[in-house]
Amino acid sequence: MRTFIFGAGASVHAGYPLAADLWRAMEAWTRATFPKGHDFWNAVDTMNAEFDLCKSFELVLTDLDDRIAPFLKERPTTPEGIREKVMLVGLQVAVKVMIPLYFNSLRSQPAKLYGIFADHVLVPGDSVITFNYDLALDREMKRAGKWSVGNGYGFEIDRVSFEGSPCTLFKLHGSTNWRGEVFQGRLGSGQVNPADLSLGQRPVIDRSEFEYLGYSDASDPQCHNGGVRIESLIMPTANKKFFTETSFGREWEGFWNFLWLQAGEALNSSNEVHLIGYSVPEYDARARNLLAQRIDRSAATRVCCHNATAGVIESLKKLRSSENIDIQPACATTFERWVSCMKPE
Repeated sequence: MRTFIFGAGASVHAGYPLAADLWRAMEAWTRATFPKGHDFWNAVDTMNAEFDLCKSFELVLTDLDDRIAPFLKERPTTPEGIREKVMLVGLQVAVKVMIPLYFNSLRSQPAKLYGIFADHVLVPGDSVITFNYDLALDREMKRAGKWSVGNGYGFEIDRVSFEGSPCTLFKLHGSTNWRGEVFQGRLGSGQVNPADLSLGQRPVIDRSEFEYLGYSDASDPQCHNGGVRIESLIMPTANKKFFTETSFGREWEGFWNFLWLQAGEALNSSNEVHLIGYSVPEYDARARNLLAQRIDRSAATRVCCHNATAGVIESLKKLRSSENIDIQPACATTFERWVSCMKPE
């Protein structure tokens, strides 16, 4: 069994930016897509004025969260404090909406390398872990017959007769096609299962997202398209919170824990682990712990991360410093050449 781990470096070929380039790409998209004076233009101008955007956007969004946190603990009493809170919260909401919209705007671009990977490298029984939000890989795996949405994300789309998924795709930082509906789309809580709290046991998927993935007539029975929506369950900040805070407390914490547990089991059962385009940043603590604790010591781990390959190998060795493990460069340092050399003769 093999597990393939993908980071943003793998999706660059399909037009998706690295984290270091994400904000500037979003800014250019905003100014080209929306009229001046639009809320997104205002968000761009405010973000540029208030934050240091020279660093990874995940770290910038964590800075935004940190500035909001004191206002959530204690209400501001001065006019200046009230204005700052309104500004920061409005900025946070706008950016969370902008990110999935921007990613979805890139969908028309081809993902040829993912297609080659799905057709010629991936085989039934393999697992894929991705830290990307986009659907380029999902779609190519579905087209190649290597993945099914019914249970391929690591959770069941219940009461839908999809075939079992030959491979599993664990999206450990979320996906732009996962979202929530408060009280299952109803306007009140009286007709819902108390065990589901306000958001249910898992995210839901819109019908249009099934169509994008290649399903012509399918839908999620838990998706009702009513009431209050939570758009795109993704984790764009460096300080990731694997739960959603509601008036019922933390929700979806069990959902995230179950996904990460399954991903860990896949790594532990694999005799080969291939890490492609993921830099293993120090702030991504849960992912680093997963790689440190769950890759079997006898597994052959191969790294393809362009110019960062040597640094990633060194980082992984430090994480596993007490073990004699097999971590080496892959057959190539770029995704394109890696896919080519991984194809069977």
